Amino acid sequence: MRRFLVTLMVLICFPAFSQENTTFVSGRFQQGSIIIHSRAIRAIEDSYPYGLQFDFGWHKKSEKDWNACNCYPKVGISLGVWNFDNPDVLGYGATGLFFLQPVFRADKKFSFSIRGGMGLSYQTKPHDPESNPDNLSYSTYLAFPLHLALAGHFRISDQWKADLQLEYNHISNGGMKQPNKGINWPTVSIGATRYFSPLVFPEREKHDWRMEAVDRNRTDITVFSTFQEPEESLVYLSGGLELRQLRRVGRISNISLGGEWMYDSYTAALSKGMEKDSGHHLGVAAGHEFILGKFLFSQQFGVYLLRPSARPEDVYQRYAFVYRLSQKFSTGVSLKAHGHVADFLDLRLGFSF
Repeated sequence: MRRFLVTLMVLICFPAFSQENTTFVSGRFQQGSIIIHSRAIRAIEDSYPYGLQFDFGWHKKSEKDWNACNCYPKVGISLGVWNFDNPDVLGYGATGLFFLQPVFRADKKFSFSIRGGMGLSYQTKPHDPESNPDNLSYSTYLAFPLHLALAGHFRISDQWKADLQLEYNHISNGGMKQPNKGINWPTVSIGATRYFSPLVFPEREKHDWRMEAVDRNRTDITVFSTFQEPEESLVYLSGGLELRQLRRVGRISNISLGGEWMYDSYTAALSKGMEKDSGHHLGVAAGHEFILGKFLFSQQFGVYLLRPSARPEDVYQRYAFVYRLSQKFSTGVSLKAHGHVADFLDLRLGFSF
């Protein structure tokens, strides 16, 4: 899985090397607070993480990029270091993420953006039943961070911008090993961005997406697979199928309705002997999808029609980050969660028609 994520980031970032893109670096100081979403993690309440984040990326300026969202997006790699303000239990962390950040009003003195990112992280104090029993948030050194952000940018000069950002951060191992309650912490950050050439954006006409004949509605069939490793040398492989119907409701927005079936070999093992369909999940979900060129970021809320007896939840959420290889095929990753607790991270391959 780690090799897949690294390869995906390289493939996505490769097109950024273009004469129509402007290279930038940025730095931010972040301060936040951990959300106590479960009684099980009361040991880490009153923890206020802070950290430094450094971005390296490209601000895209081509007509093709503009037509995708009536904006000029930024893409790049973000590296961060975190003090979780609880060294005895949570330790420290380091993150490396790929991010996508559509910027609106980029040619104005004040601009704003939305941002999504995912990648890999390293934490120093995973759960140990003897030496660190209070850490129920993560149990592996390596995990998968996600973040969503809303940012404002003030142009100081042709090559400098000041940035203010509100961000929601999440780290978990995708359910591969327990305990895995995750770390969830919103932050406020302040920083600056330095461009390596004067930031000049061409004036372009806004196009009405309703006049576009391509991709107005879409049907996706997706296969996905995941694994869990609750104990050393014990691995459970699981897989499923998702069917969704999507309808375009805006330049960068789809709404969706669909369902999924999954056979979960781990919960089947937990429920062994209790019922015949113990490993089967069947759910229906409605959601929204951001369309950002070849990138798709979707959020779904689902209800179980069938679930194992070992799974007490009735509802779930799914967050997917997908790259469209062509009009027909796509690949990416998805995180399934119950409330604030991540269940698993899967790899997926989709076919659209």
